Amino acid sequence: VEKRSQLRAWDAADSYLLNLVDDMAGSFKQLCIVHDNFGALTIPLMKYKPLCYGDSWMSLEATRQNLKKNAEANDDNVLDFESGLEYLVKREERPDLIIGRVPKSKSQLAYLLAELNKWAQEGCTLLLAGMDKHLSKGQYELLEKCFGPASFLPGVKKARVWRAEVDKSLAYASEQNIFEQCKSVSVPDFELNLKALPNVFSNDHLDIGSRFFLGHYKCLPEVSQVADLACGNGVLGLAYLQRFPNAQMFFYDESFQAVQSAKHNLAVNMPTNRAEFIACDGLSKAKSNSLELILCNPPFHQQNTVSTSIAQSFFKEAKRALKTGGEVWLVANRHLGYHSDLKRIFGNFENIAANKKFVILKAGK
Repeated sequence: VEKRSQLRAWDAADSYLLNLVDDMAGSFKQLCIVHDNFGALTIPLMKYKPLCYGDSWMSLEATRQNLKKNAEANDDNVLDFESGLEYLVKREERPDLIIGRVPKSKSQLAYLLAELNKWAQEGCTLLLAGMDKHLSKGQYELLEKCFGPASFLPGVKKARVWRAEVDKSLAYASEQNIFEQCKSVSVPDFELNLKALPNVFSNDHLDIGSRFFLGHYKCLPEVSQVADLACGNGVLGLAYLQRFPNAQMFFYDESFQAVQSAKHNLAVNMPTNRAEFIACDGLSKAKSNSLELILCNPPFHQQNTVSTSIAQSFFKEAKRALKTGGEVWLVANRHLGYHSDLKRIFGNFENIAANKKFVILKAGK
């Protein structure tokens, strides 16, 4: 995993949780760890053979690599990880202690808590941690609404741990398929109706950056090999397929829920179209010199950290993956200054359109 100066693999909230689990040693039989960012919780607790869940391919890969670096290879260090919450809660092993980080998305937190409530043993304790600056009253209130009676432990080094005991009488979780619970987002100009799982960016509406980009789709070239990079619910790639249905589309995202959402939306909106769906870091799994067009609405957050290095990494991967003559088209906030990065990496860029907040840029290989 590429080192990024703004990021660190652990913080005081991780240390706080680890100390609490050490104090509870012997009082629990099955441990579950959720939303561990980079393995800071999982690796020190591998002796308990935890069941792990997360939505981030990057976090999973970082955990795997850090496990190799920090422990000898043996049977005790086999990572038991589920990338889908629906698969985790079907496991026969049911936890009596669940720990993890508070996810940034409130909709993901509500979904997580409700599913864990159904799955956990009677008497299960939940410990969720975060840094004070990233926590809110609304997040805390979800614990009692979706999991059980909650309390907060004293702050330590600006970190906080929330504790809850499972209340099986809540029955907050729905028995419906998760996509049946998701809000449908209409994109009438492209005859699309989209849904997205709770942890996907802009899961209940069409974000204004993508809306601006779609308004200029008439400028896009018609080609055969296309990627929707950081695809989210797949809106950019699906809209392109509505214009050019013979294109081969590749949907890339590091969120397992995003890839699953894009796959669902293709099946619902274009059941006869074929595409590939890949969870990975940017375009790391794309073949070199294979793509003719890359569409992207790049993120500029890693967890709660603002970082333009994510997009810069995307641009470098895009240049590698594009054929000669291929193009990357992106929409982004104007203040991020991605035109300078494109100029440095590709040697060129073109400003396609702009408004007060967003800019559409392209660069060619």
